[in-house]
Amino acid sequence: MIGLTKMTDVWRLNTLPSDVLILIFDYCHAFDLVRLSEVCTRFYDIIREETLWIKKSKQPIVTNQTSRKFRERCNLLLCLRTKWHVSHNWQYGKYEKKILFSQNTKLIPRIQLTKDTLWWSGGNKLYGFKRTLPLQENNRIFINDNVRSDICKFIVRNECIITGHRDGSIQFWTKSQCNQNIDFYFSIDRAHSRNVNALDETFKAIISGSNDGTVKIWRPVGQRILNVPLATINIAGWVCSLSADPTSKTVAVGSAGDSNDTHLHIFDLEYYTESDILKPDKKRCAGILDMVWDSPQILLTCGYDTYIRKWDLRTGTCVYSWPDPTDATLYCISSDYQYTMITGTKFNCKAVLWDQRQKNYIQFYFMNLNRMSSPVYSLSFDSTYLYGATDQHLVELKFSGYSYKESNYKEILKYEQIRENRTGSNWVV
Repeated sequence: MIGLTKMTDVWRLNTLPSDVLILIFDYCHAFDLVRLSEVCTRFYDIIREETLWIKKSKQPIVTNQTSRKFRERCNLLLCLRTKWHVSHNWQYGKYEKKILFSQNTKLIPRIQLTKDTLWWSGGNKLYGFKRTLPLQENNRIFINDNVRSDICKFIVRNECIITGHRDGSIQFWTKSQCNQNIDFYFSIDRAHSRNVNALDETFKAIISGSNDGTVKIWRPVGQRILNVPLATINIAGWVCSLSADPTSKTVAVGSAGDSNDTHLHIFDLEYYTESDILKPDKKRCAGILDMVWDSPQILLTCGYDTYIRKWDLRTGTCVYSWPDPTDATLYCISSDYQYTMITGTKFNCKAVLWDQRQKNYIQFYFMNLNRMSSPVYSLSFDSTYLYGATDQHLVELKFSGYSYKESNYKEILKYEQIRENRTGSNWVV
């Protein structure tokens, strides 16, 4: 009878203990888990628990939210199961597009993203779009009419906004209590003799860089005696970008430079001298237009040479590089300080998604299909949104929905590359 019972018993997956099912499900792809959750109530309850998703939530691109600095600009913190779904949308081009703001004049705009506000500057205007409300023109906060010259660069720090201008001035602003406009605080009228293209701030200093070939160090905002810089550093060529490291000990400076300049410099913020930690090859970092620190030791740069470059200050070298798939100048770069990078390129309002763990790009997005000639001059992202600024538009891509149409342009580019290899033709997307 015992043998007969064994022969006739039917072993089913849903009769296994929950801890055994969890071990089995742990080997499944996230997509398969979603489908398994629809099999029965028991599977649904097990898969809904966070246990299965802890390991998987650390792997996806864009949505890992590991870095505190990245979480600070995320409007929403995603639960573990949602992270995979949203990451899947990023990778396969599933999103909803919205043009938040347009103007007739062609500009070179800048944006900055915080948890509560999306900031945009262009010409002599600076707007803030509150992220707690629908992002529309009638919900924006704006700067008062004290801007005497076009804004080339700005940074938002807590309640203070610092703007660098075409006439060489630096202006300081505070948010009003009603939070519907920005009030003028004070200015340094002759900070530089030409465009202030680069700005950053630490708790010890404000750093500015200009087309006049200088980087200047200023006292912090809380110390009102600002008209005389603490130090002036001369650079060969225009200063295009700069960024202080997360420890505020050094500042990286990228320049347009000339044939004898390395274009990338690291300066000590205590002694105002150039560090010998990093000695880049001048042929491999021409015209650095943007940069971001992934950590106190890792710096990402991009620019005219069409590459993202990853610099490690511990070895003083470029440890990896990623070429733009269409050989385009890279105007801007944004990072989640973990694996994800997104670049804004010269051609056709195109933004490119990268994973530092992979050699090739993951996906790219057209920020505006109606007009395909503008670069993406500035961009930023959090786990569920990508914002890009072209010469006439501020664009939002939202990746958190469930019924978006797929716009997988990566497959189109693959086809074009195959055709190019067969015909030997040159092309630009």
